[in-house]
Amino acid sequence: MPVKVYFALYCLITGLSFWLSLAYAQQPSIVRVPDYLEQSPHRPLLEYALTITAPEYGEVELAFATAMVQGRTEQSLLAGDALHLAVFAPSPERESALLPVYFPLNGGLLGYRVCLIAEGQQSKFDAIATAEDWRKAELIFGQGAHWPDVAILRSNNLQVVTNPKYELLFDMVRLNRFDCFARSIEEVEHDKASVNAQGLIIEQQVLFYYPQASFFFVSPRYPQLAERLQKGLEQAAKNGVIQQHFETHFGAIVQQIRCQNRRLIRLENPLLSPKVASALQQFAYAP
Repeated sequence: MPVKVYFALYCLITGLSFWLSLAYAQQPSIVRVPDYLEQSPHRPLLEYALTITAPEYGEVELAFATAMVQGRTEQSLLAGDALHLAVFAPSPERESALLPVYFPLNGGLLGYRVCLIAEGQQSKFDAIATAEDWRKAELIFGQGAHWPDVAILRSNNLQVVTNPKYELLFDMVRLNRFDCFARSIEEVEHDKASVNAQGLIIEQQVLFYYPQASFFFVSPRYPQLAERLQKGLEQAAKNGVIQQHFETHFGAIVQQIRCQNRRLIRLENPLLSPKVASALQQFAYAP
């Protein structure tokens, strides 16, 4: 074989090795995630996306780090050392500072909200059919201080009380500091079963909806990780894995909450970016 051909092959192999090493350098070999994902229904999707993209991007392992409040988690992702990805609802600030994977992990169920309320308080909600009814009744929501839902609810002229400590929100609704601890229908059963929820019940009549989703957000230090997750989740949708996952993890609770029998109150989400709206349009589920 002529020397020029050998040289060309050498350059090709060397260049390919360089670009592959560069790609792998833009993602960690051990992906550090908050420990709430260890038992989360999002974990199988994360593992599937990483596995199906391994031939292109390489093998990685998961490691679980102690979870923090959302504000500190965002700061940790920005640094990219202790955490490499987490799950959040999107906001303009998060989409700008971090790397969102535009795929709704829960089929968009995060936007369907019911209330955890104190026992004996159901009558407050029996006549509520519209957002205006809610305002006239002067009912108050409780939410986490760093949750995007706070801005969404307030933009719809609804009163919101906040606390940075998730666990304290249960105490506050139990003590009537606010009326409704609004939780998505993917979250509410888990919350209701926790030790924090003693003396609380799920309100029976009202269902709020605003377009919202849970996304993986990746540290800006690792763009290849975000890229492979996007590819892996979209492949999971094509393969039918997403539909099967939804039915397994959320089908029963959708039936139990009786979404179709509740009075639906639609709210606007002014934080919704075009990319989030597009992802919901492609992949969201309507119970």
